[in-house]
Amino acid sequence: MRQLLKTLMTRLVAPVCFVVVVATSAHAQISPQTMTLSGVSDCIKEAIGSNTAEQNGGALFFSCSATTAKVLFNLVGRKIQIEAVQDRNGKFENRQFGNNACYHRIEDPTGKPVDDFRCDLVLLVGDSLFD
Repeated sequence: MRQLLKTLMTRLVAPVCFVVVVATSAHAQISPQTMTLSGVSDCIKEAIGSNTAEQNGGALFFSCSATTAKVLFNLVGRKIQIEAVQDRNGKFENRQFGNNACYHRIEDPTGKPVDDFRCDLVLLVGDSLFD
C-alpha cells in the first residue's frame, strides 16, 4: 500500500512541476502566484522524498518543515494573515488557506523562544484512486 501511495504521489509531482514551468515560461517576470505554486510544489516533493506523505480515505496529506515550510509560510503571507494560537505545544503563528495550513512555532511549552516551521497540505483526490 505504501509503495502504491508513493508511486501515486510521485506521478502527481510531474503535473504540478509542469504547471510551474509553463507558468514561469509564459511570463518574463515570475508572478507571485507562480512563486506560491512553486512553494507548494517544493513542499509536496519534500513530503514524498522524506516519506511523510500519507493517505487517509480520499485525501493525500503532505507535510514539510524547516526551510521549505518557512518559504511557503512567507509566500502565503502576502494574502493570509497570521492567527496567533497558544496551546499545550507552545505558541504559534498560523496561516490557514483552504484545507491547508502553515505553522510557525515561536515558543515551546515552557515559554522558551523557538523558530520551527511546518506546513500541512491536503489534496482531495476521492476514493476511486485507492480502490
